[in-house]
Amino acid sequence: MRNNKVLRRVVITVCVVVMLFSIAPSALAADSVMKVGSTGSDVSALQDRLYALGYLDYSGATGYYGTLTQTAVVRFQRSNGLSADGIAGPLTTATLYSSSARSLILKVGSSGEAVSALQTKLAALGYYTYGTVTGYYGSVTKAAVSSFQSACGLLTDGVAGPATRNRLFSGSAPAAAAVSAGTIADIALSQVGKPYVLGAEGPGLYDCSGLVHYAVNNAGVSVSRMSAAAYSAYSAWTKITGTSSLKKGDIL
Repeated sequence: MRNNKVLRRVVITVCVVVMLFSIAPSALAADSVMKVGSTGSDVSALQDRLYALGYLDYSGATGYYGTLTQTAVVRFQRSNGLSADGIAGPLTTATLYSSSARSLILKVGSSGEAVSALQTKLAALGYYTYGTVTGYYGSVTKAAVSSFQSACGLLTDGVAGPATRNRLFSGSAPAAAAVSAGTIADIALSQVGKPYVLGAEGPGLYDCSGLVHYAVNNAGVSVSRMSAAAYSAYSAWTKITGTSSLKKGDIL
């Protein structure tokens, strides 16, 4: 009987040890910490996720945790209310892979301080001409971003991802080329003969404000579509006060 008890204890002990060994890797993985100098597939996955959310400035994971990855982690931590130490510990990685992780890729529908900063910089360079920083990423901001991307030779998708924002806030960001009223008028004149359809804004059909919107935006000036009354009150443009001052490109 005593031998059976001893044997039973030995079996139980062995089972517990086996269970602990089987659990240990998972526990270690959950508590793993990545920092400068770390390497491997976990670092590659981390880099891919950071890039997808707009925090890492280059695509193509290297599997090496260098200073660029550290900077990206700091950006993510600050944006998500975490301690910005540049170390990808359990809390940082859990937040990074969660559905609530905040993205730095700005596009139509985005809003907040990051969009306001984007609009302010685009306005300073002459791409965003709406007249008011709204903090909302709508069609006007998309058009301004597209114009900037085109001037820089970047992918013209109207989305402010890492490459676009890095160039925009760099010392080499090009200013928008000046657009003359004559250029806008020439674009409008090129559409003569196209049918009038209420609510249409091109490229094959137009109404009055639709033609203005088409000509202005295709000339490189970002402005939303407005009514005649709204265009006349648009603070970024000079209002015509008399017929003696009319010139080519004026909107009547």
